[in-house]
Amino acid sequence: MGEMALGYGSEYQLLRFLGHHRNFLDNEILKSLNKKDVRLEWLDYPADKTRFSLDKELKGIECFKKEPNYDFIKSEWEKFWPQKGNTQNWDGIFKINNEWYFVEAKAHADEVNSSCGASSSDSIAKITNAFTQTIKKFNAQSTAESWVSKDDKAYQLANRLSFIVFCEKVGIKARLVYINFINGYDKPGTHGKMSIPDENKWKEIWEQEYKMLGLSEESLKGVLFHVYIDCEK
Repeated sequence: MGEMALGYGSEYQLLRFLGHHRNFLDNEILKSLNKKDVRLEWLDYPADKTRFSLDKELKGIECFKKEPNYDFIKSEWEKFWPQKGNTQNWDGIFKINNEWYFVEAKAHADEVNSSCGASSSDSIAKITNAFTQTIKKFNAQSTAESWVSKDDKAYQLANRLSFIVFCEKVGIKARLVYINFINGYDKPGTHGKMSIPDENKWKEIWEQEYKMLGLSEESLKGVLFHVYIDCEK
């Protein structure tokens, strides 16, 4: 997790819309979820005085610490996913009634691409096993070995989907929400060239991600939702 940029980037844009355009953002999310007359309950994040933003993201299963069966969740998580190295960092988390929604915010294409960085055989074995379960769940036309390959650049999406599979295993209703910012990366010196210009370009990017993992949009229906927010409107 890098430091938040000022005036551009996914973390900045998400914080901006949560702070200055919350009703608009919530309504756009609800449209994507096809829900009405419900309230999004956003989780607060922990403070961290060592960071410029003074806050840090929640990771992995930290958000479940107040759940009455957290000890069970933690025990199962330790079996499911490596406990060394970095884990899933969530840009945002909200709840609707008893359903959990894990938010990833993106402002340029490079934020989507990543490969598996695990080096120990134990970690790779755990990730491979988690991916095998995920592939079965979503009927992916691929292999777990392919998903952990350094050549596969859709690792982040793969491990986020695996987290949803884990939640299902321990009785938690969970979904993924990707907030794709349009015109959201006007970094000084780039003249906006790294920004995604429209919704169609984002859809092309995600189609490539699905293709790398052997997934179809239909197989992810009801689990992964996309929201498109134009930062210049």
